[in-house]
Amino acid sequence: MKTPISATFVPMGIFSPRKIQKGIPRTRKPYPAVPVADENEALDRRALSALAKCKSMPGDLLWPGKLVWKVFDLLTGGALIKTVPFGAVCFPGERYDANECSRIVDNWTNSDTHLNLRLVIRNTGHDFLGKSTGAGSLNIWTHHLKNIELLKDYKSAGSYSGPALKVGAGVQVFELYKAANKYGYTAVVGECRTVGVAGGFTAMGGHSPMSPIAGLGSDQVLSVDIVAPDGRFITANEKQNAEIFWTVRGGGGATFGIVTSLTVRVWPKMTFSGVTWSLSSEEAGISKDLFWEAMRIYWAKFPEYNDNHTYGYSTLFSAGPGKYLWSMKPWLVPSMELPEFKAMVSPLFKEWKEIGFEIEPEWFTHDNFYDTWKNHFPTESVGASTVRTASRLIPRKNFEDVELLNKTMDTVQSIVEDGFVLIQYNINGAAPKNVASSALNPAWRDASPAEILATNKKITNDWMERLREVTPRSGGYGNEGDVMEPNFGQAFYGSENYKRLYALKKKLDPWGVFYAPTAVGSEDWEIVKVPGLLDGLLYGDLLETLSSWLTLQTGRLCRK
Repeated sequence: MKTPISATFVPMGIFSPRKIQKGIPRTRKPYPAVPVADENEALDRRALSALAKCKSMPGDLLWPGKLVWKVFDLLTGGALIKTVPFGAVCFPGERYDANECSRIVDNWTNSDTHLNLRLVIRNTGHDFLGKSTGAGSLNIWTHHLKNIELLKDYKSAGSYSGPALKVGAGVQVFELYKAANKYGYTAVVGECRTVGVAGGFTAMGGHSPMSPIAGLGSDQVLSVDIVAPDGRFITANEKQNAEIFWTVRGGGGATFGIVTSLTVRVWPKMTFSGVTWSLSSEEAGISKDLFWEAMRIYWAKFPEYNDNHTYGYSTLFSAGPGKYLWSMKPWLVPSMELPEFKAMVSPLFKEWKEIGFEIEPEWFTHDNFYDTWKNHFPTESVGASTVRTASRLIPRKNFEDVELLNKTMDTVQSIVEDGFVLIQYNINGAAPKNVASSALNPAWRDASPAEILATNKKITNDWMERLREVTPRSGGYGNEGDVMEPNFGQAFYGSENYKRLYALKKKLDPWGVFYAPTAVGSEDWEIVKVPGLLDGLLYGDLLETLSSWLTLQTGRLCRK
């Protein structure tokens, strides 16, 4: 079942085993669940002791029957959508069909508090770590909350006064950029057009081409409308529900509540100037040693470029022994004219030329970001069943200290040559003035480039470990991180932040309403394999390999 559009709340009705009544403290023990099911529905009478610590799944004794779902649908204003997976024909039940199952398998290419259900918040589904999916779950689908409202003279609960946009939880990057441009402003969101602005992007910080001068996406948030774990619909800002306001700006999504809208500050329109290029070292006749010498010269200048508020986005990967493909797409600066930008990068190009390394730059300038973004940020595919991501924020000192720079460069070179795809963002994540304290990972404030790695093996204990060794007290970007990160609390949130976030999770959501992989408090839960599920069906011999590096969300969610 999925709740779309209008179902942006968590109804706490008569069927909730953890109903909260007026005047009763939230620390009171939850009411016991009442088994409700139709006679014609198969009931798997597993041990109640096991069910007590797990979220219910279809077929369980405590799974709601059709009557309960009908009543629940009425309580949500007819907002439930019953989902029937294609694979239902392969499992025992009224939909079982051996012939149809065989056809699907042969052509397979894609792989809460109410009644103790697992609750999953789904915005766009654009999540590398599986936060927006879960077997047997009730999905809160916020994708169709598309309202965008201009608040021209907004006065925040804090120190900000000026233009702002109130955006629904389903608004995506391309929609916000377009609206901001129409109103004469610049929004601070990401480069990928389909990302949901109010989802994990803001919740984990959210880097942007505007970040060098405006900070991260979470720095723009002035107010949040959110459904809290106890079912209350509240507004959170610096003075009202301040704890939740702190958590949802950098403390991770899908764990402290369901965001229905954000109010974010916007910036004036401004000029953007920059450059793009694509280089094949083989076609250009560039040797391995020359290529990495050129990269070292470029990386050594990162602190200078950070100080000049540049944003660089590039991809680099090996095309064979000693061969590399490097694409800059793009390197730009907000609020800088093209002659000034060319003057800033000319020393780099001069040094490159002196060592025999030359590129063919394509310069550009626009008087607004919307045109910059449309023309110079290519549409890209997102995710694949054979690819994982991981990320590391590299501190400024790694580029200022020559010895540490060389060690960092050697590490990056070694993993690229091992087959790792490097997606590099040269971003300064420093906060602008007068931004309220947030749960953002402190490692962002000292980062130069954020490295995102894409591959399907060796990532956690080999490649990422090499990067951890040269950045021992840094972290990673949780939205593009490794789902198997061994110390995700420190890496994605910062050690001290995580202690506070975990305490607030226990205080605000003592029932464990919200869970997501690598989210705050997720270490208290585990995905338990359901016997027979997926065995030899979807992945065949790959299943054992996949489960060794991926937190499959196809099992039962249970407390440890």
